Amino acid sequence: MKDKQRKTIHWTPEQRAQHQAIRDAFRDWHPGPEELIASGAAARLGLDVVHSPAQELLQHLKASREAAGLTLADLSARCGIDQPALSRLENGHTPNPTLDTLWRYAAAVGKRLLLSAEDIQDTRRVPANGGRPVRKKATGRNKRTA
Repeated sequence: MKDKQRKTIHWTPEQRAQHQAIRDAFRDWHPGPEELIASGAAARLGLDVVHSPAQELLQHLKASREAAGLTLADLSARCGIDQPALSRLENGHTPNPTLDTLWRYAAAVGKRLLLSAEDIQDTRRVPANGGRPVRKKATGRNKRTA
């Protein structure tokens, strides 16, 4: 059996600092993709968050297309999206499909796209002081007298 050798990764000091910042940010906090976006951490840390429910939706729609006996050509004729784009969409190569694209695909396979919004639970730890600012005690020279 051959021993596999690990490929050595050579990072610049900037890349090392970015990776350390990401590790530090998530040492005690394990958010889902929605919370990453809602908190601003995804943008601040340069993370590309992929939302898996969209991929689950597309798998369901693809199964519906196949169950209906529709080819990509049939689907393309119904929804007006070209076949290569539909193939990329179904195979997960379109990371951020528009709502219009999803709506047209769903309608073409006889489905209605429903959207809803729910509150995102904040899983960040609350500081020991409950997140309240700590007031400093006034010193003798800063006190006002009436």
